[in-house]
Amino acid sequence: MSFGRELIERLGGWANELAVPLMPPRVVSEGDDRHRLEFRQHNPHAVMVGKLIRAVSGLHGALFLAEAGYVAECGALLRTVSDFCTEVSAIGEALNRGGEPPHAVRNFVNQYFTPKAQTPEEYAAKERTRYVSRKELMKAEVRLAEGTTVDGERLRIFHQFINMTYDAYVHGSYETTMELCNPSTGVFAMRGHPEASKRQEFVEAVFLKMHGVVVAVEFTAAVTAHAEVFKAAREARHVMDASEPWKRQNVET
Repeated sequence: MSFGRELIERLGGWANELAVPLMPPRVVSEGDDRHRLEFRQHNPHAVMVGKLIRAVSGLHGALFLAEAGYVAECGALLRTVSDFCTEVSAIGEALNRGGEPPHAVRNFVNQYFTPKAQTPEEYAAKERTRYVSRKELMKAEVRLAEGTTVDGERLRIFHQFINMTYDAYVHGSYETTMELCNPSTGVFAMRGHPEASKRQEFVEAVFLKMHGVVVAVEFTAAVTAHAEVFKAAREARHVMDASEPWKRQNVET
């Protein structure tokens, strides 16, 4: 098994370890035989764990889709994984810095735990919420680069450029539709891309995105003081930083 495949198998175990202090979940009744599950704590740490769980699950889903040839759907899912990692990093940076978290982070945490409307009528009656933008949360990347040799502003712009690329898959852009076209036959591949090279291209994209998920694990373990997971994730990241193709990606950023 390659290092990348071995590492992606470890991510779920790490995320579940970090979720242990929040378990077992509380069962909250919403009436009419409806209920929802909640973490036992509602705090910034819990948001980081929740987003990390979705990032790991999303990464596994993206790999499954890439190997099956559903490359556009893989790209759309990788875009959401990128957002989850940004959110974890923003909260982790704020907690690590100490003091009062930025307004955007406080709002983001509060919005995460706000119950959603259960009916169309309830939704229509609610005041519209202005959700915290990813652009606001990405400011944490610039702060993290302070005092290092990394150009934080250039890193932020590069990150936005990568997100723009994956946004095309989310919104079904012209280019992503034509990516499924066989120019020789005029037939579109809607049951998995037939070309092995295209599938492999997206498998590699999944493994590249895994670097951000490992960093999110490291951040979450640091702020929750889980020394074992922190050490394992940091060691894995160091291997990635020194290896291809992750090394090329880090040089570019």
